[in-house]
Amino acid sequence: MEKTETRNTLFNYFGEQALLKEMKTVFFCPYDVPESIFKSIHQWIKTLNPEKDCVVCGNSTGIERYTLRLLLRRKFSVILPLATVIPQCLEELNLGWRMTEQETMELLDEALAEHRLLMVASTENVSVSTPTKHTILIRNYWMRWIGNRFVLACNGKGGYFKHLLWKREVEVLDLNEVKEKESVKTNELEPELSVVCDDDYDYLLAV
Repeated sequence: MEKTETRNTLFNYFGEQALLKEMKTVFFCPYDVPESIFKSIHQWIKTLNPEKDCVVCGNSTGIERYTLRLLLRRKFSVILPLATVIPQCLEELNLGWRMTEQETMELLDEALAEHRLLMVASTENVSVSTPTKHTILIRNYWMRWIGNRFVLACNGKGGYFKHLLWKREVEVLDLNEVKEKESVKTNELEPELSVVCDDDYDYLLAV
């Protein structure tokens, strides 16, 4: 990570700030998701164009990290809003399950070198190394403010995203109801997500 970090009064930026001028699709994901979410995310990414689409995607949950990894593998331009301080090195980022951590670091390094990545963090996160409800809230409102198009992985439970994205046009990827007995916590999925690779892509879509 050799680029110079840019600061203003509200947010710190590291990477390709020109991405802020692009049309941006913001990806949100509730904490509770149906098991069918894998197929829905793959189908959505398949409709995007790496040469035209810039995606805003976090890394606080297993599904977010999974989606981030898929986007980076396919050479998308990505804005990564953090709920922590911008790290001095990628090893300090929460990249999730250990089986995918090294790959994700390599993908982020590659994206930085190719001017396809921008990391953003609130100046309030200056001493935050682990996401909190407060820093995630700030991150989510920044994502709402910066976005041109909004995608929600699924409706989830409760009305948080309905409130957050009020008056925004939102595409919901998976309309399956999240039932209490069948819902899956995104962080619980991470070991399973770690084994999904490009070779599984067509298989998942065919299931």
